[in-house]
Order: sequence, then structure tokens, then C-alpha cells
Amino acid sequence: MQHSIWKMYSTIHNGLLARKKSVLHPKKAICINVLKVMYKEGYINGFRKLSDQSDKIEIFLKYNKGKPVITKLSTLSKPSRRLYLKVGSLWKLSTSLQTLIVSTPQGVLSDKECRKLRLGGEILCVLQ
Repeated sequence: MQHSIWKMYSTIHNGLLARKKSVLHPKKAICINVLKVMYKEGYINGFRKLSDQSDKIEIFLKYNKGKPVITKLSTLSKPSRRLYLKVGSLWKLSTSLQTLIVSTPQGVLSDKECRKLRLGGEILCVLQ
């Protein structure tokens, strides 16, 4: 599960550095859930499944005045050291300048949604 997410982060990061409009990534359910949160929070322009036969998704990257919207994409939780936080700790860790993507029992959510629903979970990544 984690390896496909890390590959997707790397693909997005490399695409932003190369100033590409879109990048391709293998279609995985967890990646699609993370992309939904990234789209809802305004970090990407969108994504689409290429076809039923293809196992790829196309991710449309977002730029603001020629600069990437995502300036930093980092992972906190690793297979050797999983990072789980309760909702109270999310208040301390999150700021208005960054978005945490959290895997919860309700699915993959942003830190704002987790605070509204009073849920904690595993921190998948931090977006700035």
C-alpha cells in the first residue's frame, strides 16, 4: 500500500519539476483516494482513469503564475515507523499553510475533515 503512494508522490514531484501538465501513474484504490483529497484541497487540477483496459490514471498538475502549487510533499509515516495521531494532536501539528492527508477508519481525509469529524489516523503525507 505505502509503496504505491510513495511512487505517486515521486511521480507528481518529478512532473512538477519538469513543468509537465499531467503525469501518468498506475491505478490503485489508495492512490485514487489520496488524489481525491488533493483535488478537493486545490493541490491538483484533477485526475482521470484512462480506460477500463488500462491500469493508469492521468494526474493533472496545478500551477499558479508558472510556479507549482505543491512546494513541498513529504511523508511522515513509514513502514518501519508508522505515525498515528489522535484528533487532539492534529490540532497541534497542522497549520493553515499545510495540509495533512490522513488515513482514517472513514477513509482517506484531509486534516480539516478529520477535525470536523473528530477522527484520528495514520498521517500519509504533508502538502505545502
